[in-house]
Amino acid sequence: MASLALIVPGVTGADDLLPPEFMAEVGRRAQAGDVDGIVTMMRRVSAAAGTGADPEVTALLKAVVPAWFAVHPHHVPDPPAYDRLGELDVPCTLAIGEHDQPEVVQLNEAMARRIPGCRAVRLAHSDHFPTVREPDAVLDIILEAYAEAR
Repeated sequence: MASLALIVPGVTGADDLLPPEFMAEVGRRAQAGDVDGIVTMMRRVSAAAGTGADPEVTALLKAVVPAWFAVHPHHVPDPPAYDRLGELDVPCTLAIGEHDQPEVVQLNEAMARRIPGCRAVRLAHSDHFPTVREPDAVLDIILEAYAEAR
């Protein structure tokens, strides 16, 4: 048996979550090698629950941005999955960060409605970084999914 624990997920085949202007600016900064600028932009959009410099999220983003640069030239788009979510037939829990980007929250709510029997869990103190904001709640979601799969 299997189960899914989806933590503030995105999904291929849904509308883009970030405006084209934002992505164009990320592209310009990427070409210039401006990791700090991209980190600042991403924190502004995805880390609304943070305060001040938000060192843990900043460190996570600084670690992942160079990897994005490295894999981008080799990126092959995944096939669209959004319209196929109704085909899932395993227990599923989807965590929604209440302070995530509004478009992500709306997408996560729509995904939960499309997945048969999906249990949506709203994380009241989280943005797009619930593993930082509410690690115990994320662990509980994963352990519950694991227990359902057994």
